[in-house]
Formats: sequence, structure tokens, C-alpha cells
Amino acid sequence: MTAVASRFFITVGLLILVSACTVAPTYKPQPPVDDRSDRTEPPQPQQDDRYEPYDEPAQTSPMPDAEPRPQSEPAQQPQVQQNSAVIALLDNADQSRATGDYRAAQSSLQRAQRIAPRDPEVYYSLALTHMELEDYGLAEQVTLKGVSVAQGNRNQLKRLWNLIAKIRLRAGDASGSRDATAKSSRY
Repeated sequence: MTAVASRFFITVGLLILVSACTVAPTYKPQPPVDDRSDRTEPPQPQQDDRYEPYDEPAQTSPMPDAEPRPQSEPAQQPQVQQNSAVIALLDNADQSRATGDYRAAQSSLQRAQRIAPRDPEVYYSLALTHMELEDYGLAEQVTLKGVSVAQGNRNQLKRLWNLIAKIRLRAGDASGSRDATAKSSRY
């Protein structure tokens, strides 16, 4: 027998040995499917003798007339717990904006936005930075995105609509600014 043939048989033998050691997965049997297509009555549930059936007590007093209830305000959205990295990036952006470095603030805020895309505070600060960069169209778009993620949070919605009013006023859209101020007053 040649060395190649002996290696082949050894390899085949090892493969057979290894495959014999593996276990096929077992499957839990599923309950049989109850074919109800030819039945006219639904099956009656079996009653457990350990429990008594509960009968509703007879109503002794008439039900009061249904009066329309005033609609309550939607529940306020709980404050979003901010990530510590997002808080640090917001602080960095505030410091950069205070020194007039709006591009650095914008960069920090875009990173914060990637970390917390549902945080309306990030959108507020980013829109404020775009407004300071005199990119009013982008500032308004970012603020409107903040409005969409702040739904239910009345304080944030008021702040964001006030910012939209300010952005529109700076962009020369006085009527749009008044509309945004009117929306802000709803919150």
C-alpha cells in the first residue's frame, strides 16, 4: 500500500469516527392539528372539576347614562435618559458655540446625533448651531426632525417651535415665524 492510499484510508476512517460522535438534533413533537373544517359547532371546553364556574351577579341598579367625557391631555412623554457620551458632546458643543467655533460644535452634535438619534435636545442644539452658521434651511429641517422625535414632550415641543419661529424670522419669513409662534403657544 502506498503512502497516499494509507493517508486516504486514515482520513476516511477519522471522518467516519468523528461523524459517529455527532448527535442529530431532536425535535419536540408538535401537537396534532385539529381539523375543524367539517364541524358545525365549536368544541365545548372541558370543565375542570376543581373550580366552580363564575356567574356574573345580576345588576340591581340601572347603568348611568353615558356622558361624554372630556378628552384628557395625552400623557407626557417621560424625559429621555441621556447617555453620558451625549451629555459630554452637548457640553462640548455649548463651549464651542460660546467661543464662536460653530464648526466644532456642529461636529460634536453630529456625533451626538449618531449616538442618540431620538434625543430632541440634540436636534435643538444642532439646529441652533446651523442657525448661527446662517444655514436657515438646514436649521429648520433639523428642528422639524426634533419636533417629530419630541412628540408628547410639551416642553421640548414649545422650545423647538420657538426656535423654528426664530429661524424663520432670521431667514426673512415673518409670516412663517408667526405661524411657528402660534404653534408654540399650543404647548
